[in-house]
Amino acid sequence: MAQSKRTFKIPRSNVGLGGFFTSLDGTRYHTPSWTVVDADTTFDDLIVEPKPFQELFEEPMTWNFKSASSDKEYTVRKGKNGLYCDCWGYIAHKRCKHIKEVENY
Repeated sequence: MAQSKRTFKIPRSNVGLGGFFTSLDGTRYHTPSWTVVDADTTFDDLIVEPKPFQELFEEPMTWNFKSASSDKEYTVRKGKNGLYCDCWGYIAHKRCKHIKEVENY
């Protein structure tokens, strides 16, 4: 049975994907991270870590809904752990028709 190749997570670098270096004792490294990798590792086996603090520069996703029974407006926001709404249905039950509508969208 064929063994699947491993992947290696490397930090983001200003030199792109870098390269590979094999020491005299046969140990293979990814440079510039100096991560020890398998002898048959290729660039396709590297997973570059996301940019640090990237989530700080992303615009939050929001959807606004006008209340059917009053002049209030409710907002559904997409957060790190899912969808959130500021209506009483969500506050009380963690589910509401506004979130269902966004999920169906």
